[in-house]
Amino acid sequence: MYYSKIIPDPKLTNCKESEDAFRAYFQDNDESLGHAAVLLGGRRGARLINAVREAMDRQGPFTRRLRGQLLELRNLLFLEYAYNDDWGDGTGFALLEPDDPVVPEICFLADSLEQALQDAGVFQSDTDQAA
Repeated sequence: MYYSKIIPDPKLTNCKESEDAFRAYFQDNDESLGHAAVLLGGRRGARLINAVREAMDRQGPFTRRLRGQLLELRNLLFLEYAYNDDWGDGTGFALLEPDDPVVPEICFLADSLEQALQDAGVFQSDTDQAA
């Protein structure tokens, strides 16, 4: 029987570190993300953020389901479901006026979430894919 030295894969180590960094980001912004999800998505947004919270409490690597939910949260904050009748009733989007003081905060939160998802390897922007 052959024995060889186990050499850790740096890609796996970086993945673990980036997911831990995302967990820290999520913990710091949990309340804001929750409020934004409910404001923009109503009950479906509340169910989404609660599912993400529950999954983030579990240890271990991100599951495919959690990654999908995080992308759905990102899409919600970027208003990609604003005119999608299949996603929800759209009442949350209709309540926001462009000059509402919460709009810049949601935009900042959306940008920071996208950056955290990119750092964790969950999301790639179009510019990242082209490079």
